[in-house]
Amino acid sequence: MLILEKPYVSETLIRTAIEKNLPVLRNSMSELLASRGYKLNLYNDDEFVAEYHKRHRLYSMSENGLGWIVEHLKDKELIDKIELLKNKATFRRICSDMYPDFFFKEVEIKELLKMDTAGLKFPLVLKPSVGFLSVGVYVVHDNAEWKNAMADIEKNFAKSSAQFPEFVVGTAKFLIEEYIHGEEYAVDAYFDAEGAPAILNIYHHRFASESDTSDRLYCSSKALYDKYEKTFTDFLVNTNKVIGLRNFPMHIEFRYDGNKAIPIEINPLRFAGFCLNELQTHITGIHPVAAYLENIHISKEEMWKGRENDTYSFLVLERPAKAAENMVFDSEKFNARFSDVLEIREVKEASVGVAATAFTRTDKAHEAELDEILTLDMMDYMK
Repeated sequence: MLILEKPYVSETLIRTAIEKNLPVLRNSMSELLASRGYKLNLYNDDEFVAEYHKRHRLYSMSENGLGWIVEHLKDKELIDKIELLKNKATFRRICSDMYPDFFFKEVEIKELLKMDTAGLKFPLVLKPSVGFLSVGVYVVHDNAEWKNAMADIEKNFAKSSAQFPEFVVGTAKFLIEEYIHGEEYAVDAYFDAEGAPAILNIYHHRFASESDTSDRLYCSSKALYDKYEKTFTDFLVNTNKVIGLRNFPMHIEFRYDGNKAIPIEINPLRFAGFCLNELQTHITGIHPVAAYLENIHISKEEMWKGRENDTYSFLVLERPAKAAENMVFDSEKFNARFSDVLEIREVKEASVGVAATAFTRTDKAHEAELDEILTLDMMDYMK
């Protein structure tokens, strides 16, 4: 069962929904797709609720779909789990036995704005206790940056958070937590009917430098699975001993400090956004949403058979701020530059800030391409 939402639904997911005749909630996004000729299996609110209580497996493509779930579904257990995972402070408390030395503190905004920083250790991270994307997230290195963050919160946070529902952002409290050093990774996984975890994607979020905060490059490979699959599986197993999730998908972002993987973000009822999760589809031909809804467990051996030395990547190619409004991404030039571009998806809406996304395969002979991708001047690929 699917809840489709803006800003973007891929052709791949649409085809999967049609081929498998998945129940899709009738809302503005699904009706827009239907008006374009896509023969989706649309259910109105009451029909969708009734079908959910038969199937008990639901995928919400966007955080905004969670508001509909809270309003319409009478599944208190599901809603409680969503609220628990959306509240970063509550989740930190649940995981405190796993990370006893990790510092975090929850404070109300009015307390935060007048807080004495003498007892705080920099660098640290400030973020809403309930949050989405990077709305209201600040990495603070010193007192000067703290003052800047306070000024921004006081003046601009209410405006920037207004575009998302209160349930998604939650403006009442902020979480102060220690900054986690190390490489960034992400996992798409679900818990089956018995509460056992099934990992569908492991990504390495690569950056060009320490100051780089872009979503330019996510990579996956057998070597990555060999090194981290057990670590992430152990985290899921141990966490679920406390939470007790069943029939539940999630996307988790981690930092690995060399000794342990510490979660920095958890998104309930969905996998990685902007179609990053469809890297799995390019590797095995299986859509991760279908894998979850049909209870498919994909083993590491199955996933990487015949691909042991390849790296599969997802690229978010930003639209340059200086690009003229009529300029578009030069797919032909990009495709000619790199060794194995599997798919390019141009983004026509300039306001999204992305020119295109792409899926690539890189063999060992062309690994230098991945470093080049991180430092591309995107103006070179606009026309």
